Amino acid sequence: RTISAMSKQKQLEKSRETLDIYAPIAHRLGIHAIKWELEDLAFQTLHPRKFTEIKGLVAQQREERERYVNEAGEYVASELAELGIHADISGRAKHFYSIYSKMTKKGREFNEIYDLTAMRVIVDSVKDTYGAVGVIHSLWKPLPGRFKDFIAMPKFNMYQSLHTTVIGPEGRPLEIQIRTREMHDLAEYGIAAHWMYK
Repeated sequence: RTISAMSKQKQLEKSRETLDIYAPIAHRLGIHAIKWELEDLAFQTLHPRKFTEIKGLVAQQREERERYVNEAGEYVASELAELGIHADISGRAKHFYSIYSKMTKKGREFNEIYDLTAMRVIVDSVKDTYGAVGVIHSLWKPLPGRFKDFIAMPKFNMYQSLHTTVIGPEGRPLEIQIRTREMHDLAEYGIAAHWMYK
């Protein structure tokens, strides 16, 4: 956060070190809130023009994305409520470095990245995560090969969530993550969150 106070050479060294060492450690520990911030700060320092370009492109569509996710979220929430599933639904902002990584690693254009529009559904129990994905797949057609069950098979850093991408309202792809509150806290704050629950 205070990298701008360093000399240009030190800024570049620290940013490379952050992307090579500290962000991957945060990822290993499952502390995504820290991982994303480290990556974005280092990315901004190493590639300021690319960072500004992506930030601008994301900002251009922010209001439209928020409207879209809010409308889809209200619809999902009412359908889930009919089945007695209580859900907290919110939009999820994609981080700039992860957009840049997808563009460079997969050779995609900005407008080809599906998960700029993302929705997070937080429910009360594991049973409800599977119930919620069933409801979502009955509302909108899932994209083939885009459903991942990290609850039955957690990632190495204990990350658990159901991920699906559907052709949502207006025929646009919508990435959805479904998890419990405990899974969400673990994803954001890592092992420490898990320990607190115990």
